[in-house]
Amino acid sequence: MNFLQISFYLLLSHYRCLICIASLFIIFSSSQTLAQEVIRNTEFLESNRPEAWAMNYYTTATLLSGLSVPRSRKFGSIEVGFELDWLPQLSTEERRVGLSGTKVEDLNHSPIFARPRVTIGLPWQFALTLSYVPPIKIFGLKPNLFAFALERPLYEHDSWRIGMRLYGQIGNVVGAFTCSGDEINFEPGSPGNLAGCEGKSADKAIQNYAGFELSGAYRIEKLGGLTPYIGVAGNFLDTQVNVNAPTFGVINKNRIKAETWTFSMSAGFAYPLTDKLMFSVGMFYSPLWITRPPATSSENEPFINVRSLLTYQLR
Repeated sequence: MNFLQISFYLLLSHYRCLICIASLFIIFSSSQTLAQEVIRNTEFLESNRPEAWAMNYYTTATLLSGLSVPRSRKFGSIEVGFELDWLPQLSTEERRVGLSGTKVEDLNHSPIFARPRVTIGLPWQFALTLSYVPPIKIFGLKPNLFAFALERPLYEHDSWRIGMRLYGQIGNVVGAFTCSGDEINFEPGSPGNLAGCEGKSADKAIQNYAGFELSGAYRIEKLGGLTPYIGVAGNFLDTQVNVNAPTFGVINKNRIKAETWTFSMSAGFAYPLTDKLMFSVGMFYSPLWITRPPATSSENEPFINVRSLLTYQLR
């Protein structure tokens, strides 16, 4: 066996050893990852639990309210719009909703909620409104929300109008609610990190609902067509949070769920800027009940905000 052959076999043996070592490292790393404990539990909450209140609060923020009263539309008509709503920022005590009302959660991500709307005229004076917020990350949140509504006028005479709307939504919002970037700067278990967060969470808040709204309006011709409106609605909120957080050496994938009936009220006005362009703005109110420890009775901590809508009649 000459020198070249000996060198070749030594080199081959060297690479075989490296491959074996790398394979053992990969297997060891994988086994360590697989060995990491994952906890999965599901808890059904009463609607007045602090966690349920927070889920209802932000789901209520996305209710597809009318911001006007349904009107007669031509079959095949198309109206596009853009909704922009104010989201109130919660105080530290209001955000103390985690772990049965003992932990402050990171809920003040976005100061606004915005979405597009498209309304299509259907037969028999019905109209279908569709809205979708795509999964584009903004303000640290990644939404994926599809909302829809079916509406029609019930009464139209002179300047008076009364209408009804059925609406609903399916979707979710992903964000770091339970383990924020601020918490992981503190030692797990310390006063600044009671949940033991070891990294930012990627929690999924599921925000499904269905609702029915009745509304009425009166058009004031002397004021350029200014149309004040008022509406009342009943809502069923089907909410859930899927936790996804590294805490105290385990992966927390617990789920909390709540089902809640609520009602809401809105009032505002619509004003025609041109023959095809309409601007609407209104106040929205929905009472939400919560029992905060150490209290044993529920109190109303409502959701209140201002909503606006700009629409353009394409045809």
